[in-house]
Amino acid sequence: MPITKHKIFKVKVSDDGKFTISKTIEKTINDFLSEPNNVYVNHSVTTLTEDIDEYDNIKTICKFVLISIIYKDLDTTSLNVKSASKKVKETVHREIESGNPIDEPKILTDFDKELIEIESKNGKENTPANNV
Repeated sequence: MPITKHKIFKVKVSDDGKFTISKTIEKTINDFLSEPNNVYVNHSVTTLTEDIDEYDNIKTICKFVLISIIYKDLDTTSLNVKSASKKVKETVHREIESGNPIDEPKILTDFDKELIEIESKNGKENTPANNV
């Protein structure tokens, strides 16, 4: 089952009067969101402000924007999709986002089971008995 995690990005707001963020912060957020084993769940955005007293007039200035992202991490699960095809990634993400449980894939075929059974029988027959 994927683990639900929380990540916070602190973005400094520029003083130029426009909402611009640095390219490094933008790249960090984009890289995080493009990671195939991170499945977006929810987010919230808030501002950190500071009150400045200018000539007995209090002015509120926005200093930072906090972006909080809640996501499901598939890295340590059997649903790891780093080396999967695009279609498999989309399917796994869609099922996790909808909340549907995904059964672990069964990789053993009937032929594999028969081989394991034959090998275990042969192993028991060929085991030498300890004679005292």
